[in-house]
Amino acid sequence: MKVSSKIIAGFFILMLLGVTVLGYQVYIIHQMQQVNADLSEINMASATTLLRMVEITNLLVDDSKKYFAFLEPLYATQIADIREELLDSLNRLRAIQKSDRERTATSNLAKALDTYWDAFNALKEQNRSMDQDELPPDFTLAMSHLAAETEVALDAVKTGMREQVADAAEVGRRAFRVSTAAAVCSFVLSLIVAAVIVRSINDRLRRLTQGTRAIAKGQFWHRLPTHGKDEFTELARDFNVMTERLGELDEMKKDFVSHVSHDLKAPLASIRQIMHLLLQGIPGSLNEQQSSLIQLSYNSAERLAAMVGNLLDLSRMEAGNMEYQIATHDLIPMLKGAADEFEIQAREKGIRLLMECGEPSVAVKCDRERIVQVIGNLFENALKFSPAQSEIVTRVAAGKPGEIVVAVVDSGPGVPVGHKEKIFHKFHQVKQGKKVAGQGVGLGLAICKTIVEAHRGQIWVEDNPNGGSIFSFALPSAAGNEEVLKCSQTASV
Repeated sequence: MKVSSKIIAGFFILMLLGVTVLGYQVYIIHQMQQVNADLSEINMASATTLLRMVEITNLLVDDSKKYFAFLEPLYATQIADIREELLDSLNRLRAIQKSDRERTATSNLAKALDTYWDAFNALKEQNRSMDQDELPPDFTLAMSHLAAETEVALDAVKTGMREQVADAAEVGRRAFRVSTAAAVCSFVLSLIVAAVIVRSINDRLRRLTQGTRAIAKGQFWHRLPTHGKDEFTELARDFNVMTERLGELDEMKKDFVSHVSHDLKAPLASIRQIMHLLLQGIPGSLNEQQSSLIQLSYNSAERLAAMVGNLLDLSRMEAGNMEYQIATHDLIPMLKGAADEFEIQAREKGIRLLMECGEPSVAVKCDRERIVQVIGNLFENALKFSPAQSEIVTRVAAGKPGEIVVAVVDSGPGVPVGHKEKIFHKFHQVKQGKKVAGQGVGLGLAICKTIVEAHRGQIWVEDNPNGGSIFSFALPSAAGNEEVLKCSQTASV
């Protein structure tokens, strides 16, 4: 399923649940409105009618007693009018009442009224005056029964009202419970839907991010999974095609650099040898101008040979063919030997090479030739960027337990903050004004980083408080219990 389809489906589920809950709420509200209408219209009308019936029923009983006591025709007329009003009220009740209890009470009341009327007419035909105590028992019972049935009908209406109020309250409570449950379910379902959608997107984005970082590190063999039919799958397929092509281009570049560097090595060696012979005067003597020109050419050939060597080393490192012969070596002679190789260049610029170390020897575990290459690259960089009449100081000190730190301190322009990590990447150079003569192509520090890390060490650069940079690298110490080196002695190399 596509990402857009997942999002639409999730929102559709949530909307469907919301519409369902809303429909139920509308149904409950309609029910409660119906109950309120019944209470306000039907039941209140029934209760009002019955209250009036109770009142006139009591009046009917009183008029009946007065009529038989005095045989006054006026009371007979009032009794007939009251009966008509009661009959009319009964008809209205039958029209509006809904519960069986109320209908039964109304029917019993109508029967009681008929019984009373029959007893009244039978006693009236006797046409004789009677005191209240002389009234026949059946007539007295009929009047009591009529009053009692009126009260029963009123109680039935009141009971119905109470039941409807209770039903409305129960409907409200049920609506509250259902609404609460629906809200909780909606919230949980929303979280589940959101989690599923976000997870399905984040997992793909995380894989894509990891793949991008891997490619940025040069791991062109990295591939993304391509199962599924969504947009991320299409992106993963395109990503894999891109990385495959980049891998092919990288292999082509490595092969080209390796072959070209190897092919340049032999003619360069011949050129250097011929120039060296010419400078020694073996084919014949040279004048001063000729010697100067050949010396310039020889220096350029030396730099070109160094670049070719770096390219070959880089090709071997990237191919994993670089071999290291790790053994215990004394670091001090290695530093002095590397400094001796650059003594002439330093003297030409008026730069002094110094070394600070309080120990006559420092044992480290390393490949001697490769560490000398690292030290030489650091010296070469320091000489390129240090001003004339300055100093380059090499310091040896104890670092973390089991480590020896070598630092090369110069007085050059320094390394900007944003480049302190990047300068150890291949082909990265700091642009500061015009290009420095013999600056190279930016492989020396990258090779140094690879060599040092192969020794399980680390290399870094920091600012010199007095101006310039401090390039440092750490190597594992060969001593069992490394003592802290007291770098208090300053010696000229």
